[in-house]
Amino acid sequence: MYRHTQSGRLMVLSSLGMFACALAAGALTPRSFAFYPLALAAAFIYFGFRELTVEVDHEEIRLTFGAGWFKKAFPLSGVESAAAVRNSWWNGWGVKYNGRYWLYNVDGFDAVELRFRDGRAARIGTDEPAALEAAIRARLAKARPLN
Repeated sequence: MYRHTQSGRLMVLSSLGMFACALAAGALTPRSFAFYPLALAAAFIYFGFRELTVEVDHEEIRLTFGAGWFKKAFPLSGVESAAAVRNSWWNGWGVKYNGRYWLYNVDGFDAVELRFRDGRAARIGTDEPAALEAAIRARLAKARPLN
């Protein structure tokens, strides 16, 4: 089984910075309650996206973000291929669909792209793309042995 947790440095720094700004702005204005939603959003980003844990076992690829509020699983039976790729800076971070694939990323530009049997695709951000690609390919090879 493969298991790796990547820290989302960008998510941590940006959410903590946003939280600090909300607190400072709230302290400097008589209507401090107006900054509570910003502080709450920053806390949500911090706890929800501070890290990404990827697990690969004999049945599926599991993604767990931060405190575990956001999870995604891909059954290996639906995966056609896996390849290490590099995202462009405009792909960004977080969870999003760009018209060609779903992106699940908390930091950096490296990822592993999954191609599914039904034509869909997804990219999983990672700071160890070669190891994740190898783990997925090994599981795919065991699931579909050559005759």
